[in-house]
Amino acid sequence: MLENKKLKEIIDKLDVGFFEGEFKGKLLIHNRAINQILGLDLSQNLAGMMSSEFFATPDEHQRYLNEIERYGCVKDFISKIRKPNGDLIYVQINAHLVTEDGKVPETVEGTVIDVTEKYLLEQKLKEAKKRFKLILDNSNDLIAILNKNFEHEFINEKAYFEVLGYRTDEIIGKRPRDFAHPEDIKRVSKAIKKGLLKGDVSEEFRIRHKKGHYKWIEINGKFLRENNDIIGVILISRDISEKKQAEQKLKDSEKKYRTLFESSTDGIYSTDMEGNFIEVNKAFSNFLGYTKKELLKFNNRQITPKSWHDIEDNMVFTELSEGESKAYEKEFIKKNGTIVPVSIRFWILFDEQGDPYRIWAIVRDITDRKQIEQELKEVSQLKSDFLRRASHELKTPLISIKGFSDLILKLYKEELNQDIILKLGEINQGCERLQHIINDLLHTSKLESPDLRPKFIREDLSFLIKFCIKELNPLAEKREQSIDIDIQENIMTYFEKEEIHDVISNLLRNAIKYTSPKGKIKIKSDLKDDNVVISFEDNGIGFTEEEKKKVFQQFGKIERFGQGLDLGIDGTGLGLYISKKIVEAHGGQIWMESEGRNKGSTFFFSLPIRDN
Repeated sequence: MLENKKLKEIIDKLDVGFFEGEFKGKLLIHNRAINQILGLDLSQNLAGMMSSEFFATPDEHQRYLNEIERYGCVKDFISKIRKPNGDLIYVQINAHLVTEDGKVPETVEGTVIDVTEKYLLEQKLKEAKKRFKLILDNSNDLIAILNKNFEHEFINEKAYFEVLGYRTDEIIGKRPRDFAHPEDIKRVSKAIKKGLLKGDVSEEFRIRHKKGHYKWIEINGKFLRENNDIIGVILISRDISEKKQAEQKLKDSEKKYRTLFESSTDGIYSTDMEGNFIEVNKAFSNFLGYTKKELLKFNNRQITPKSWHDIEDNMVFTELSEGESKAYEKEFIKKNGTIVPVSIRFWILFDEQGDPYRIWAIVRDITDRKQIEQELKEVSQLKSDFLRRASHELKTPLISIKGFSDLILKLYKEELNQDIILKLGEINQGCERLQHIINDLLHTSKLESPDLRPKFIREDLSFLIKFCIKELNPLAEKREQSIDIDIQENIMTYFEKEEIHDVISNLLRNAIKYTSPKGKIKIKSDLKDDNVVISFEDNGIGFTEEEKKKVFQQFGKIERFGQGLDLGIDGTGLGLYISKKIVEAHGGQIWMESEGRNKGSTFFFSLPIRDN
């Protein structure tokens, strides 16, 4: 709905008809040119009429709906229209759908031009008398004839009764001021005096209903003269109570908008399409340290660092449609010279021709958020540095322990009893496991670096999968498990071989560990669109719904110890987390499926098939 009263006044002065209405529904707003096209009094309000009522036939109306629904607009659309008096005319329509907040189109706005030749003039003149009576008998407007003393001589009783509740005998012989609101009597007298000078009058008054309440009535009068003497007045009036209520609601809405605009803690501003400020709220001016008066003399560029000028010049603001918004981050320069980061969400207003003319924006200071992000980044870097340092420090004594253990076994094995030899073997296994944990910690720290990027080299993924299977086949044979391979040959793409080797080895090692002896494992590849998907299926222990939520989390190891399961389980809970980081860094995805405990599981990972 149009909320700008001045704009409505301008539109009312247009020679072309302007309308706004519900899509497939009621007419909401129209200008006086519409009344002229339809042959109605300029003050007559058509709001509330269904759009279908203006078209000559249902087919004409449907043709219009089909066109605007298909393209979102109609341009130079010629249609046959039926006037309220029953005449058929041809009009040219230009209209477009209007949406709000990205929702289903709510209204239609457009213009109308009468293109009918005035060939019916003669016929209208012949039927003038008949039509005048018809209008008097059926018009919803109040039609009255006053004598030279401004007393009612004639009224169309039906309209007067429906609008004000009076019969003819209750009006005849009385003056309009006899029914006026006490506060409007002086205005009635002033309007009559003005009419005597100008020859016509147009005013709005409150008129008393028979039941005692008052209604707003718009009165248009023509003073009749004979030999320069007033012999009477013709008054055509209409009930505008609903219009007045709507205007009041509009004022209330404008007041609420202004209250929200000024009381918002977020900065709000609008500019023209060149960036000149048109309106700013208190929060925005306070944030920048300027007065509202100062900002309204500025262009957006004057408070934006130069480094942003080219960036914003290349942003195609007009790609947004009515009701859409876009958010991005930029910087503003305060009056004291401080540069501050902000988050901006903006949207664009379009005129009746569909051209953008205004930008609105909501601004929020994100200095605190940026500081927190920087602190988190520093904490993350500190954590990674600590992990790297701790892991390297752990390696030195670990190498000594394993080295001396190996040396004792090598030099004194013949002198040691079997129990000591077994314990030295357990020391070696513990050292190897701790070495694996340290390596995982180092790998995790490396993958969390924001500057790390995989080194893509064109490799044969099929060969790498077979190589990993060959490496881990002894572990599967030890557990008497079978590995079925169903992969394409020569799957060539770009990836970092060592990283993807770790992913394949980890998924296959997990399948072997979490599958009981004599179990089955199937490795398969599928080409889907521009990706290759590798799957590792087993008939092992499987996962519950709660366990599936944890498997890819950091330290998401699921404890199986003491559950009576014949599984080869050890690890840190970092393997799948590391695999996920590696795959995602390659632009792929990793996921798993399991129907539940003892129903096996399938792990998948995908990689894009790259040309370079």
